[in-house]
Amino acid sequence: MPNSVRPVLLAGALLLAAATTVDAGQIALVKAGRPRAEVIIPADADAQTRTAAGLLRRYVNEATGADLAVFDEGHAEDAEGLNRIHVGPTSLAGRLKADLDRLDGDGFLIHADGQCVVIVGPTPWGTEFGVCEFLERFVGVRWLMPGKDGADVPRRDSLAAPLEPGRTVRVEPAFFSRQLSGLRGPAMTEWGRRNRLHGRLQFHHNLHRVVPPKTYATAHPEFFPVRNGERFVPPPGEEAHWQPCFTAKGLVEEAATNIIAYFDAHPDADSFSLGVNDSSGHCECEACLALDPEAPNFLGRRHVSDRYFAWCNQVVERVLARHPGKRFGCLAYSEVAQAPECVKVHPAIVPFMTYDRMKWVKPDLREAGRAATRAWAAACPTLGWYDYIYGTPYCLPRVYFHEQAECVRWGHKAGVRAWYAEAYANWGEGPKLYVLTRLLWDPSQDVDAILDDWYRRAVGPEAAPLLAEYYAHWEDFWTRRAPESAWWSDRGQYLPFMRPDYLEAVDEKEIADSRRLLEAVVAKAHTPRQKARARLLLRAFEYYEATAMAYLAEVRPAVVPTTEAEAAAALARATDALAMADKRRRLALDEFPRDPVLMHPSTIDGKHGRWLSGEGWGTAALWGLFGWVQAHPGDAVRSRLEDLAGKAASASVREHAGLMLRLAEGQGADGAGGVAKNPSFEAGRGANADGWGRWVKNGVGAMPRAAEAARTGQAGIRCTGVARGGPHQTVAVAPGRYAAVAFVRCPKALADGATVSVGVIPRDAADKNLGTGFRTEVRPPAGAWHALAVAGDVPAEVAGTKVAGVLLIVTVDGLAAGDMVDIDDVRLYRLDD
Repeated sequence: MPNSVRPVLLAGALLLAAATTVDAGQIALVKAGRPRAEVIIPADADAQTRTAAGLLRRYVNEATGADLAVFDEGHAEDAEGLNRIHVGPTSLAGRLKADLDRLDGDGFLIHADGQCVVIVGPTPWGTEFGVCEFLERFVGVRWLMPGKDGADVPRRDSLAAPLEPGRTVRVEPAFFSRQLSGLRGPAMTEWGRRNRLHGRLQFHHNLHRVVPPKTYATAHPEFFPVRNGERFVPPPGEEAHWQPCFTAKGLVEEAATNIIAYFDAHPDADSFSLGVNDSSGHCECEACLALDPEAPNFLGRRHVSDRYFAWCNQVVERVLARHPGKRFGCLAYSEVAQAPECVKVHPAIVPFMTYDRMKWVKPDLREAGRAATRAWAAACPTLGWYDYIYGTPYCLPRVYFHEQAECVRWGHKAGVRAWYAEAYANWGEGPKLYVLTRLLWDPSQDVDAILDDWYRRAVGPEAAPLLAEYYAHWEDFWTRRAPESAWWSDRGQYLPFMRPDYLEAVDEKEIADSRRLLEAVVAKAHTPRQKARARLLLRAFEYYEATAMAYLAEVRPAVVPTTEAEAAAALARATDALAMADKRRRLALDEFPRDPVLMHPSTIDGKHGRWLSGEGWGTAALWGLFGWVQAHPGDAVRSRLEDLAGKAASASVREHAGLMLRLAEGQGADGAGGVAKNPSFEAGRGANADGWGRWVKNGVGAMPRAAEAARTGQAGIRCTGVARGGPHQTVAVAPGRYAAVAFVRCPKALADGATVSVGVIPRDAADKNLGTGFRTEVRPPAGAWHALAVAGDVPAEVAGTKVAGVLLIVTVDGLAAGDMVDIDDVRLYRLDD
């Protein structure tokens, strides 16, 4: 069982123990480039053990040029003078059985027996990990990053294992299950295995499979929850928003029968998930409610852990009677996030506490998290941690090496024995995941020693201090500055990874300094592989750089210019920002997906696209010049804008420069121009008589036409205290490229977090939205009118549905009760006319 796993210090595991000459008392593997050993595997070796032997052969060859032969036991040539490396449970390894029986399944022994070395684990996984340890410890291999240049293999003429006869290296992991999600593709998967990751528990959302609605909706509706006094029976295939009624008669027996059937069909499976379904939906019947404490849990949700784990315990007892030794993972999440108060959790159950432990940089959150962990450790013998250590979709290298190391150490001391994290790797974070894999085997290791080894091996000793300085800077940002920013949230179980407004705590100088450091790293890296790794880190930084520069230009509009020189400088900054916005989308959506290392597992066009798509980033800075351009038709700034409209390399720069000139020259004045009706809100009476609808979510705030809100003509829209909403119009359009422009004014500064956006959303013939379209969102400054603009393509169809038109909408979001935003001159233009 996991609570019997005993951590063993990996003394010397990070030190290069291979020698350039073979001394007496060592077991020679290669001498002067010639093989002095052969590899022996069991005659009936499984595929994983054979692959592990091949791995040993491959890296010894890469290090020395010597090719160690691999033989099945009993068929080896009796080559005089050759030593032997036994990989897996050979007859020689059989002498170690007593010690192997006491090891965790991922553990291993490296044993010297005369002139033979034995590398063996209790399972093929242990043997494979033993080979990886042997290669690290005695050959000097480091799997620093994924990809063809990710492994560092020192070259040498001779190689030996410094093992005295009878000596045994015994290693097993501190955390018996170690899993990172979001390692995409063969290169990342291979990297994870070489660094000895191995997820050994099922624990995700799974009760919809244990109690499938398709099977029980008619036969046993009582298995499903009561809500608002009525039985809710989910439709077939519904996997979320409901939980079984844990007190329903017969549910324990039926669930146990289903799980037993699973193990009957999958005898090699070690575990089964009892994880609750996603998105709440717990039963409110009297029997269930009677088992719940009155006080909510620490998340402010109903505390249902006692009813849930009482049910789990009964199910597990029945299953173990047929299938002893199995484990059952589950999620300590949402309504079951807090430890039960009256129920002890069965020893075979491993709850995973879900939390973003980077939040523990704040002492009060750290102490609350530790208290919750101690409560769980008292309630169950074996505990898992589920963390949110995302690389993507973050837009800066999110590193916190020392805080993470302290967290891992404390967790292990507190009884945590299984680790899972949503990682979604961004290898621009360099050693972040590598350090974690080391600590999950031995939390006592010195994180600075691991980092120093990684930097030196990755880019060479001369460049290593510069790379260390780069990552130290961003570690300081995330552990000291980000927690004090408006982006940070103490609430909830994870930080708002889908929002990029932590970038507002960054300045352009530190981005420029970071580039200089990485360029110096490239220059000082020595070997071809060191150069390749340094260039990859610089390439990954280009996405961070482009994102930061485009975003900062969007949220920090330049001061309204008063001289031609100021206007010219502002135009240069704005066009650079738009070019950066183009670049970051090109990198993330076109170039990086084709690279096995740089690919982003969580893309900016996915479910987080609203905040991270970057469509229109940089436009706020450019359109801040509209007043100057309109008022100075003959100056150098107007000429430069005309030049950009025709020749700029960036499509966004060309489009927005051209559109700004079009408006500045009078096209669209007094309500003319564009394809939207009544852009200046001039006609009609009543809420929608002017051709515009008014959306006021939940009725919070007001949105009348008002003369005081006019930029041109007689009226505009004044939004007062609107939590979310805005004027909108459905426009019939043909497929093509379009741009939307809106002018907004804030009489006074808005509340923190309040934004205004203009967007274009494709619609079908029934006026139903098709996808999210394209939009730009800003925090407009107080005072003068401010232009918002966005451009994008309107397709002929979305997911097979024909596009009949678009929704043109200006959305205000997060206004406080006294906040006010004026909106006028909202237009939609076809750019490819």
